[in-house]
Amino acid sequence: MRRLALILGILVVTTVAGVAVQVTLQYFQAKSNGTSVSLEWKSNNEPELVQYEIERAGEDNSFRYIATVQAKGNNQAYSYRDDEAFGKRDGNDGAVARNYFTYRLKMIGADQSTSYSNTVGVTHNVSGIKRTWGMIKEMFR
Repeated sequence: MRRLALILGILVVTTVAGVAVQVTLQYFQAKSNGTSVSLEWKSNNEPELVQYEIERAGEDNSFRYIATVQAKGNNQAYSYRDDEAFGKRDGNDGAVARNYFTYRLKMIGADQSTSYSNTVGVTHNVSGIKRTWGMIKEMFR
């Protein structure tokens, strides 16, 4: 009897841990203004959601964490400005990322379950002055 209870307990824990957090987004978009990339999204429904983690991928298509935004509840609009899209190292070879970035949201629930949003891409056309200044700053990092 104890063995059956133990097996059932393990099955329940495994089932609960395997469920992804359910979040419905109305939209998720990225726009470049020449100096930074603006991300905006709106949730319709985010039960038990604790936070969003913003991830960015460069030309190597590997997503990396860049920021955390705390969840506010259902029907909320969010925004984040990525001022460091230009000049970031991209991939294992250490090359500087060019101008196309892909973003996604990692959604984390109260029980630590996760799910991901769709991805959005943006061409980040950095002004010549910002590009030159960014390259100078990268030389000293």
